[in-house]
Amino acid sequence: MSLETYNCIIALSANALRFYALKHFVRIFAPEETCKWKYVFILYLIGWGWTGMVSLQFSTPALNIISNVASLFIIFLPYQLRWTKKCLAVFIIYVINALVDSVVILSLTTYAAGESVNQIYECITSLILLFIAIILERTAGAEKETDLPLSNMAALLLVPVISIIYIYYLVITAYAMKEVVIFAALTLLVINILIFYLYHSLMKFYSSRMNEQVFKQMVKVYSYQLDIARESEERIRALRHDIKHHIIELSALARKGSNDEMAAYLNKMQEFMLNPREYASTGNPDIDGVLNYMLQKANAVLKQVDVRINIPESMSLNHFDICVILGNLVDNAVREAGKSEEKKLAIKLRVKQEVLFIFIENSYSGKIIEKKDTLQTTQKDPAIHGIGLENVKRVVAANGGEIKIEHTENRFYVHVLLYLSHIKK
Repeated sequence: MSLETYNCIIALSANALRFYALKHFVRIFAPEETCKWKYVFILYLIGWGWTGMVSLQFSTPALNIISNVASLFIIFLPYQLRWTKKCLAVFIIYVINALVDSVVILSLTTYAAGESVNQIYECITSLILLFIAIILERTAGAEKETDLPLSNMAALLLVPVISIIYIYYLVITAYAMKEVVIFAALTLLVINILIFYLYHSLMKFYSSRMNEQVFKQMVKVYSYQLDIARESEERIRALRHDIKHHIIELSALARKGSNDEMAAYLNKMQEFMLNPREYASTGNPDIDGVLNYMLQKANAVLKQVDVRINIPESMSLNHFDICVILGNLVDNAVREAGKSEEKKLAIKLRVKQEVLFIFIENSYSGKIIEKKDTLQTTQKDPAIHGIGLENVKRVVAANGGEIKIEHTENRFYVHVLLYLSHIKK
């Protein structure tokens, strides 16, 4: 075996180890369930072969940077993440890789810009990168299902991008001052690892804020439902107290044969029994609570509210998730319908063959921000004010359900299917 062939095998092996480390990094930012393609390993093979060929054929740092960043973007393609999150993940992963490589090469060799590097040092770089990836994966925790505001993502993204530019400039222009460049690379490495942890801390913070909003909404829902139950109980107590008088009156009307008067009297009793604040009375406390709380707002601001519910009392639901899904969908629908001229809202819920169907239709003013098949909220700060349709989609998907969103010039439609056997308890 020739020395050139031996070096080529070592280089490809080192690159394979590096891509194995990159897989650990990718798992931190993109859980496997967010990948919509089964054969993602093919993308790793393409990236491994592409970057390996470029590094063997060319020693230009700029070309290697472009090929490595491009290969990372290719790997992230099948993952269902926002592009801002993909960009942040790609540049943080790459800058950690580049800085580790710079520290190892400059510490152990007399490297000058454009020179080829012994493949043994690439193996050392890959091992250190794998060690860092495993540590970060075990300490960062699971990725939260939320999105940071664009301003936060842009600020975080600037750090790795500037780091790449700065270390590239130092390696090209100041490689003779090894100690200075090594110190700068180590400093930037620490900063970018801290940025990585800062990103995950912000994710936890915004996720907790969203959960806090949902819990506050649940408290309001149950408080309102308790008021309705108390008022209904008082009506029943009053009717029970006067039941003797009602029976006497009905008996007198029956003896007279006054059927019309008796029917009118019974209608009045029925109207007295019905609580005007109770819009939903399915016997399911979660759905009744959410709808009664939301619909009292709807009836105050809308001209037409149509609610049709056909669900069993014994249906088991997750309190938190149904509050997130139904509460936010109805809240969005009421808010947007209130801005329109028609001010119309329709809600339909039914269960068929162990599937809960939720259909919500509302009029709207015709102002919708749509980017790449994703509807954007019109709220000023979507990460704090409302959890948004994208997060409702995630909750539906987490419960094995499906959601479909459609709109015309003046109508907005949301279809949700929740398979009761798949709902998390």
